[in-house]
Amino acid sequence: MAQSVLVQLAQTAAWFGALGVTTAMLNLVALRVVCYDEVPVWVQARIRWWHAHNPAFLVGSAVVLTAGLLTLASR
Repeated sequence: MAQSVLVQLAQTAAWFGALGVTTAMLNLVALRVVCYDEVPVWVQARIRWWHAHNPAFLVGSAVVLTAGLLTLASR
């Protein structure tokens, strides 16, 4: 039985949302334990960028995950 396109999109959204939330949580842990003085300067710039943008990435991933799960639940 073939799945509808909407169900496939919802599954994909849920998968990428879960992957994004997991990545953001691991990134959050890594940002808390990193020793800034022990990494090269070019890495420090990336650490600062991720430190500034990780909350938005986490929220966006959670929204995509929620939308995918709600769409799957309504089917």
